[in-house]
Amino acid sequence: MVTLFDRIGAKVIAGMAMAMLYSLLFLGIGYVNGMDVLETKTLLTYLVASNIVGLIFSFASFVFEKEEWGILKQTIIHFIILLGTFLPTAIWVGWVPNHLVPLLICTGSFIVIYFIIWFAMTMYWKKKIEGLNNSLK
Repeated sequence: MVTLFDRIGAKVIAGMAMAMLYSLLFLGIGYVNGMDVLETKTLLTYLVASNIVGLIFSFASFVFEKEEWGILKQTIIHFIILLGTFLPTAIWVGWVPNHLVPLLICTGSFIVIYFIIWFAMTMYWKKKIEGLNNSLK
């Protein structure tokens, strides 16, 4: 039996894993843009920020467990939580410059990536539900 603590533990681990991916992604972007030396303070700031983002992203998935909400409401609230966490953090840390064009590019990229992941997960769960329904017949 999976307890609430097991689920929270899994969310923390998933959040930390996402944080490491974000850290590597943005450190790689910095390196490509000519940043060959990274100060310890900057590295720690990136790691803390990416851990915060990763944890919030992980815990935001609990929105999909609100069974009384429809999938559209769940998705919209989940999207708002994620974008509302990521974009301000990315601006604050300096991952995204606080100018119109970079913000539009970041937001557009976020929407495309979110849609791809959402679509893939929707297809996964649809196939899983169909398999369960077929096994009940």
